Amino acid sequence: MNKGTLGESIAASYLEQKGWTLLYRNWRRGIHEIDLIARDGDEVVFVEVRAISPFIPWEAETTITQRKQDRLRRAIAAFYHQHPEYEEYTGRIDILAIRLTQPPQIYHLTDAFR
Repeated sequence: MNKGTLGESIAASYLEQKGWTLLYRNWRRGIHEIDLIARDGDEVVFVEVRAISPFIPWEAETTITQRKQDRLRRAIAAFYHQHPEYEEYTGRIDILAIRLTQPPQIYHLTDAFR
């Protein structure tokens, strides 16, 4: 299992343990991709997962450039276009940084770009 897939699996388990409903893993439409999409109460949460080696600092949000943020926002718009049933829910973007140690350490940045 590669680092990204491992990080996404750990992140999905973490969210489910928090009681969130996982809607999609690796949602894709055309060129658009979102790592995880989940429901947290009345919000749809679009989760960007970063799998980090033990030697990289925790500032995971700094690894997400403005270009990546713009692509993520376009992917979210495509998701809502394909799934209008979720348009009534507030949406937000969270970052989950997974430090690949034993056991993994998880850094959860809620509403990362607001």
